[in-house]
Formats: sequence, structure tokens, C-alpha cells
Amino acid sequence: MRLDLPDLRLFLCVVDAGSITQGAARANLALASASERLRSIEADVGVPLLERRPRGVVATEAGETLAHHARLILG
Repeated sequence: MRLDLPDLRLFLCVVDAGSITQGAARANLALASASERLRSIEADVGVPLLERRPRGVVATEAGETLAHHARLILG
């Protein structure tokens, strides 16, 4: 698994916004690009990090753990 800093920033933007669309905008990425990067991150770690819902996303337990560590790394 290889996550870079832009991946961690994108993931936090999405988690904080509760939406891939809004998170992509906060990270200054196109929606398609952000969505592909998130799928790639999840494939790399081997577990779902986001629960997709009709009105946004919520971090899974693994996603919350990654978000916590991402905040420490980026902080």
C-alpha cells in the first residue's frame, strides 16, 4: 500500500464534507478523478473505507482509523 499526501488530503476532505462531490471540490479535483483515487485507495488497503449512501458518504471503522492517522501525518 502506497498512499501519498494528496491521497490523504483528498480522503480527509471527503470524510469532513460527508460527500465525494464536495470533498473533491475542497481538494480542487474533478469528481471523476477523486472518485477513481478513492477507489484506488480502497483497493490498495483491501477494505472499504467509505460507506456510500444515497445522500453522501460515511467513513467505515477502517476509514475512521485512516482519517485519524491522516490527521496526525498532515498536522
